[in-house]
Amino acid sequence: MRLPDRAAPGPPGLPDRTIPWLPAPFLRSQVDGALPSFALTPRGPVVSTDAWSGRDLALWDGRGWTRLTSGPLWHTAPRWADGLLTAEVYDDLAAEHAVTRTVWPDGHEPAVRETHVSFPNGHEPAAREGQVLTHPVVGTVSLPPKAVVEDVATAPDRIAILLRRGRARRVVCAGRGWTRHWDGPATALGPWLPGEELTLVVESWPGRSARAWQVHTGALRPLTEAGATVVHEVRRDGDLLALTWTSGDQPRRLQFAEIGGPPVPLRVTPGELPPTTHTLAGGTLPCVVRDPPGMPRGTVVLFHGGPNGVNLATWSPLADSLALAGWRVVQPNLRGSRLIDPEVFAPLPERYGADDVDDALTVLRETAVGPVVIGGHSYGGYLASRVALAAPEVRGAFLLCSFLRSADLHEAEHAMVKAFMRTARFAPDDTLAEVPLFVAHGDRDPRIPVDAVRAHLPRLHPDSEWVELAGEGHGMLTDQAARQVFPRLFRWLDRLG
Repeated sequence: MRLPDRAAPGPPGLPDRTIPWLPAPFLRSQVDGALPSFALTPRGPVVSTDAWSGRDLALWDGRGWTRLTSGPLWHTAPRWADGLLTAEVYDDLAAEHAVTRTVWPDGHEPAVRETHVSFPNGHEPAAREGQVLTHPVVGTVSLPPKAVVEDVATAPDRIAILLRRGRARRVVCAGRGWTRHWDGPATALGPWLPGEELTLVVESWPGRSARAWQVHTGALRPLTEAGATVVHEVRRDGDLLALTWTSGDQPRRLQFAEIGGPPVPLRVTPGELPPTTHTLAGGTLPCVVRDPPGMPRGTVVLFHGGPNGVNLATWSPLADSLALAGWRVVQPNLRGSRLIDPEVFAPLPERYGADDVDDALTVLRETAVGPVVIGGHSYGGYLASRVALAAPEVRGAFLLCSFLRSADLHEAEHAMVKAFMRTARFAPDDTLAEVPLFVAHGDRDPRIPVDAVRAHLPRLHPDSEWVELAGEGHGMLTDQAARQVFPRLFRWLDRLG
């Protein structure tokens, strides 16, 4: 990879976005959260970013950022392999449909074709058939029953596989005549390093750090300094490591480091808000807390979606905007959270809308100050509506691309929703919250049918507000949708006090 100053910690921040009518945090750009978010090419690193609205590819050439793609289509997951730069291009964002296209490094697209790309961390392909992975030198590696392959890192003479079974994670490495494994909260594999070390991204709430695992001795050493930062992915080019990371106060960015050096410091640029803090509500429920610059006017609790989502020490433009507007913002992890750090992970709820509601009430008791408003995206919005029934201190709830009753999901055709509904047990949820609700929903949401949600509107509190987003899917994915939703949400919050 071309990098003029090898000692540089990384390229500067991406250009700020230009979006009218949105709070200032929404103008801060960042590297995409979907993996892979960047590729190392001979011309320099290429990232997927929201700097120009949507998702585009941008190249850092040592002097500045150059936009490689344009137009309304999202370009994500850049990969460099066999002399080609490819990306996943969403030809129908609302339907969540993308195709792999070839993008030349100069930004032109003279050829568009379906392209097979091998695992991003490897140098040799690994083929999978059933419960077996095949490496051209190592041979076949049998996978345990019911194990899911999360990531693969290959080298010419060895292979590493990250396996998931339930909440458990195992990294299996195999070479010529040997096999090793490591059990622990690994979320991703990075590149192989000299001395038969493998890069792991390991969760330790509230963050995730990069570590080097010596596969024969079992020794682990830190590649990034400890702290409340979240490393997403790590790649290698020669003696250079590149990684993306974020924190509660820092948008996701790209950073470089020399292989063999001391742990990489991940420095957070001070902003207008006090530093994000972290606490365990009730001694067991991990919460990320953002406070405003002065005394809070009240508390907004943001529940994770999923329902098996997660709240880590990651940057959020919505949370920052709420804090700048004077609210304390609490982002808890409740039963069902996807945290895998064994020190804090919780079991799944026996009944959705009941056990996690009990957890939410604990969070409110221990973290809320002043008037309380609760909300969330997808399942997080549903949970907010259930908590509003159980907590008299709640003045209102907002539901972003969410649902009000479990029956709203019965007609969903999305495979993930159907799989969830086959096993999930919900508490009775016929009664709706009697507080004002703010409900925003895309009319092409493929996961939660808009008709089912719209049918509840006559039963809502008269001070409720409904925003239907034409052409949008599951989430405010476009800047147009953000402009329709968030200014109205903040005005609605002001009316609640």
